[in-house]
Amino acid sequence: MSDFNSKMNLRIVVDSREQCPFRFEGFNAVVTVGALEAGDYSLAGFERRVAIERKSLPDLVACLGVERERFARELARLRGYDCAAVVVEATADDLRAGHFRARLNPEAAWQSVLAFTQRYRIPFIFCDDRSDAERTAFDILRHYARDRWRELQALKSAARMPVERTERRGPGVGMDRAVNDPQRRTGAKGAPCPTTTTTGARI
Repeated sequence: MSDFNSKMNLRIVVDSREQCPFRFEGFNAVVTVGALEAGDYSLAGFERRVAIERKSLPDLVACLGVERERFARELARLRGYDCAAVVVEATADDLRAGHFRARLNPEAAWQSVLAFTQRYRIPFIFCDDRSDAERTAFDILRHYARDRWRELQALKSAARMPVERTERRGPGVGMDRAVNDPQRRTGAKGAPCPTTTTTGARI
């Protein structure tokens, strides 16, 4: 799908409440700020269909601990989207090794990630660092936009296909376009019946 990759700039919407947003500088993207119902990043025109939730490691740990209920409500909203993901600016090893200051048990934090993943069917994507997370968020949005672009091209292609002119033949219509009534073909006991009416005396 080279035409899409070379010609299309993603119209990314960043939630106005995002405190440390990705800028997507150097990417094929036009970034605007708006109010999203869920998530931190989406695409213009698809704000209720695709969303990326960005988390630094301290943010994620807070969401798995003291802000757990609020985070669960956010995931519940995202569950209804076509595509949603939590992109973390740290590795899974950072979380499991407890490389954070909160008192949350690292194993409990990891189990919470697994539980949320299966409960809300939303992937948690752990990245090497913030730069890697920015690239990952962009690529998820890019893949979603490309799939919608493919669907649009398929619809356009179908609309350009000429309608085949076919002779309508339904039940009871033969090659000579005469009505092919079963009762005219056979008699009461299966004997052939004449297809034309004859005049003259009965025999």
